[in-house]
Amino acid sequence: MTQNLSVKMIVNGVGALAAVIVVWWVLTSTFTTEEAAICKGRYPVATRLSLASETGEPISQSELQARFGSSEWGLLDNAKVLPPVSGSNEPVLSVTMRKGTGSGYQVEQERGGIGLIWRPVDLLEAKPRAACLSYRLYLPKTMKFSNGGTLPGLSIGASFDPRGDAVVGEGAVGRLGWNRDGMMFISLQFATNEGWKNPLAFPAKKPWPLGRWVDVEQEIILNDVGKKNGVVRLWVDQMLMGETERAGLRGDPALAMSGMIGDVNFGNITTASEADKSTEVKLSSFVLRWQ
Repeated sequence: MTQNLSVKMIVNGVGALAAVIVVWWVLTSTFTTEEAAICKGRYPVATRLSLASETGEPISQSELQARFGSSEWGLLDNAKVLPPVSGSNEPVLSVTMRKGTGSGYQVEQERGGIGLIWRPVDLLEAKPRAACLSYRLYLPKTMKFSNGGTLPGLSIGASFDPRGDAVVGEGAVGRLGWNRDGMMFISLQFATNEGWKNPLAFPAKKPWPLGRWVDVEQEIILNDVGKKNGVVRLWVDQMLMGETERAGLRGDPALAMSGMIGDVNFGNITTASEADKSTEVKLSSFVLRWQ
């Protein structure tokens, strides 16, 4: 009798424990979501914009400028390719934003830093719906954020010109950047009938690390036409820093990912900001992935 009772208690105890586990699993599944993995293992096609020559040496400023032709600005005056520095095992791009300079979108403000457009032929021919941009970034420990600034990001539309007239339907760009508090974000520049718009893809909540190299990865998946179901994500050091799954960046199914717009400067198209002091930012070679 006692033995039967003990067995019964054990069975009941196991059953109760199983019930608790099931309830925990249901609650966990309901209130938590699986975090998206970084792009590297999910995108089958990639190309690199290297800063090294065939011999492994840093390319010259003239070689760098020649790669972009008329699409670049400031490479000769404000940028140089350095040999590997502490924290990097490859040549790096050093960009100087001189005191008092900004984005140049405001007529009265001197433009600083650099601007370039990288549109790999293979990517343009593929006309992908989704793309990912990866690079490494070094912001100086003593950086003054002023009223915010701009970093390279993914572009949409082969003819999109972020500094031209606001033409509805030609594309968009999702630029990385920092605000006056040094928080990281992605802003989305696109044209409307009222002119350029530049809203944040998601709230800026986390600060950029200073004084060390960080791994940056940005992903954009274009929306279905007529729906706001596009995806914009940002990872830093393999940690998801922000995302939205409600972006509407195209109204034409022919519009596809087109490459990178590589602006590095204080301010942006809607925010006036200038360097409080001469500021040097370093970036690694860039990698584009798509599918």
